[in-house]
Amino acid sequence: MRQSWLQRRWPVLRARGRVHFVLVYGLLLVGGLMSVGIALLLLLAARQQPLHLGAVLPLVPLLCLPAGALWGLLAWHWNEYLFRKLGFDRDISSR
Repeated sequence: MRQSWLQRRWPVLRARGRVHFVLVYGLLLVGGLMSVGIALLLLLAARQQPLHLGAVLPLVPLLCLPAGALWGLLAWHWNEYLFRKLGFDRDISSR
């Protein structure tokens, strides 16, 4: 029987801890990629019309990085909820 991502991958991620997950996957990955993406879109938009990028660009990481950390925290709790609700935590303890 094929295992789901949650069964296969979540025990490895959860063993590293919530702080690691939120920092790496939330803050750095989601928040960082969102910061880069929005900055690139702003730079492209500035070619079409004048924008005050000096005032706007520093705000991008200030808003995106905490949003990424929040995403990481919500994703952690959602995956934990599903992991327990589906009984996968009992599978590990019975090994």
